[in-house]
Amino acid sequence: MTKPLEQNGHEEPDQTGVDAVDAAKPAVSATRTDTVKSSDAAEPVGGRISTEEKPAETGQPQVSEPEETALAQRSRRVPLILVAVALVLVLAAGIYMLWADHSAGDQSAQELSSGASSAQVSQGPSGDAKAYKALQEVTVKPSVADDQGGLTVSAKGVGSRKKVADAPTLEIFMDPMCPWCGKVGRVIDPQLQRMIGAGQINVTYNFLNFLDSASSDQYSSRVDNALAMVAQEDPDHLPAFAAAVFAADFQPDESSYQAVSDARLADQAVGVGVPRSLADRFAQGTYRPWVDRVNAYAITRKDAKDAKGEFSTPTIMINGKVWDLTAAAKSQGGLEHLDRALLKALGLKSQDVGNKGKMPSIGAQGKALKIE
Repeated sequence: MTKPLEQNGHEEPDQTGVDAVDAAKPAVSATRTDTVKSSDAAEPVGGRISTEEKPAETGQPQVSEPEETALAQRSRRVPLILVAVALVLVLAAGIYMLWADHSAGDQSAQELSSGASSAQVSQGPSGDAKAYKALQEVTVKPSVADDQGGLTVSAKGVGSRKKVADAPTLEIFMDPMCPWCGKVGRVIDPQLQRMIGAGQINVTYNFLNFLDSASSDQYSSRVDNALAMVAQEDPDHLPAFAAAVFAADFQPDESSYQAVSDARLADQAVGVGVPRSLADRFAQGTYRPWVDRVNAYAITRKDAKDAKGEFSTPTIMINGKVWDLTAAAKSQGGLEHLDRALLKALGLKSQDVGNKGKMPSIGAQGKALKIE
C-alpha cells in the first residue's frame, strides 16, 4: 500500500504479491456526537402593579355623596385598566422574546448548514477540524460531492442523497498514481460496475493526490480533477472512467513516471463514453483547489486509518468500517481473487452479481462478513 508522503513518507510497493500489502485490521474510530444546544426558551416575565389610595387632604372641597360614589368608581376603574395594560405588555414581551429566541435558533441552524450537512453538524468531522473547515470553504467544487469530499455513485446517479437505501456502501480511497490502487481496481472494478448498475451497492470514491510528487506534471491532481468533472457533468460514466484510469496500459509507473498529456487523459475518458466536449475541458483544472483540500482532509480521517493508526491507499471501507484487504486476499488464495473475497464479505453470491433484486445480505448497516 502507498502512504501519504505528508504523514509517513513514501514507500515503494513490494511486487512479490499480496503479502506485500500492509496488514490493516478494521479500525473504526467512534465518532463523538456533539450536541448543538439551542438557547433556552425565554420565560415570560411577571409583574405586579400596586395601587394605594391616599386619604383626602384637609381643606379640600367636600363633594356630595353621588359625586363621591362616581369618583370612587372611576378610581377603581383606573387601577383595573392599568393592570390590564400591564398584562398585555407582559404578554407582548413574552411573545417577542420567544420569537427572538426562535429566530436566533433558525439563524444558527442556517449558519451550520451552510458549511455542513445535518449529519456532520451532529457528528462532527472524523478528521482534522481545520482541514475539514478549509474543505468547506472552497468556493468552486462539485455540487454532487459530500462534505468530506466523497463522490457517491449508485444506480440512481451521483450524490450522497441518491444512495440505494437498502444497499451497502463501499468507500474507496485511492490515488491515480498508486500502483496497489491499480492492482486492486483491476480485480474488483468489473464487479463493482455491475453491482452499481443493478442497485446492489453504493460506492463512494475519495480521489487523492498525495502522489503528485512522484510525477513531473501533477498527474494525480489532473486525473482527480477530470474524475470530479465527470461526476458533476456525466455521472453515468464515473465508474467506468474511475476504472479506466487504472487500466494496465494507461496507469503510469510510479517509480519511473512518463508524462501523460491532457490529450491522452481526455482520450481515455472518451473511450468509456465521456463526451469529447467535456473531456477537452479537463485541462482547465476547474476543481484543482478542491482536490487539494479533499486530500489534505482525507489523510487525517481517523475512521479510515488502520489498526496502527496509519492511512494508506488503497483503503476500502464497508458500511463505515475499514476492510482488511490483506486478510481478504489471502483467504481466497491471492490478490487476483479479491473480487471473490469482496462478494463473500457483502453476502452476495457470484451468480447474483448484476441481478436487480438480489441484494447483499449485510444491507446498508451490517458489518462485512467474516471470510472462512
